[in-house]
Amino acid sequence: MSYSFQITDELLESLDDYDRKSKLMERHVIERHPFQGDLQKAVDDDLVYHVPIYDMGQRKYAAFCSLTEALWRREQDIKGNGIHFTHHKIKDHIDWFMLLYLFRLCGSGINYKPKINHFYGTHGFGNFWIVDSILNARYNITEWLQDLTGLDKPFTDNKGYLLPQFSFPGMKGGHLKKFIMEYSRPLVEHIYNKLQKGQLDIYQVTDMGNEWLKAKGFKKQNFVLTAFAADLAEYFPEMVNRFGKVYAGTNATKCINAIFPKIKKVQEFEYINDVLHFLSERYQLTPIDCEDARACDVVRYFEEYQSPDHIKMNNGVVMKNNSTLKKKYGQQRYDEFVQKIRNR
Repeated sequence: MSYSFQITDELLESLDDYDRKSKLMERHVIERHPFQGDLQKAVDDDLVYHVPIYDMGQRKYAAFCSLTEALWRREQDIKGNGIHFTHHKIKDHIDWFMLLYLFRLCGSGINYKPKINHFYGTHGFGNFWIVDSILNARYNITEWLQDLTGLDKPFTDNKGYLLPQFSFPGMKGGHLKKFIMEYSRPLVEHIYNKLQKGQLDIYQVTDMGNEWLKAKGFKKQNFVLTAFAADLAEYFPEMVNRFGKVYAGTNATKCINAIFPKIKKVQEFEYINDVLHFLSERYQLTPIDCEDARACDVVRYFEEYQSPDHIKMNNGVVMKNNSTLKKKYGQQRYDEFVQKIRNR
């Protein structure tokens, strides 16, 4: 088969190695299947074993999906957070759509704090006001917007995450809140109504949302809308194709360019999705799974990223990976490769 990208054995081997390790963690730590023997020795990688970023293949297990999984799966939530939301009464599709969009718009609760005892304050929940609304038996968008109206404290936690920028004339603050109150519902209803007419790919939902935003004078929301569309593909696959094409984020693109450089004259979008399709078939994942867990996370893995909270959780130890690429390249060449990724 002819690809639009180059496949280098040592780089592909390093990705295969990462896939094996992360799926061991996914199956035996996240999904809690019994393991015969010593899992830590089988993984043989301190970074993968001790830092809960590199422990999955499926996007739904990522920390930034902790809230959506807890609400959707309830007592079947594999991470156990759903027990706090067992009796919620979110029923209508449009309310689910609004919840998913607003969660992504507000930063997905991102704060890179690993879960310790209680879900509050942990990565994937953060300071998202609708969590409190649901715990207070407020289950629809009308009630959520009412709660936001009377809120005089921060309603998002987006440490390390850049929210879309809004600017309304004559206002010194509260721009995001104004956008949510006046424009989020019409935007989501527009997308919802279009999806009643037939299934779309993830990137098509992103385009549709951006076209609406542009018509209203707002900037694009590629990252937010792609995450929102990926959620729809997870929970409403009859409306959004889980195996369709996607827009890749900056980190994912860096990884793809570094590991699978383009060798044919094709559009960047087609090239990126060619790689994602190849990865999804190789690792039995969806393209949007691969955009995150086999591209974004791989960049962080090569860079040996871990937050200060992860280091604190590991008693001050800064973990190192045991990538096959270090063994193939040697430390100096490996460091040069990582720097090359950072400079892209």
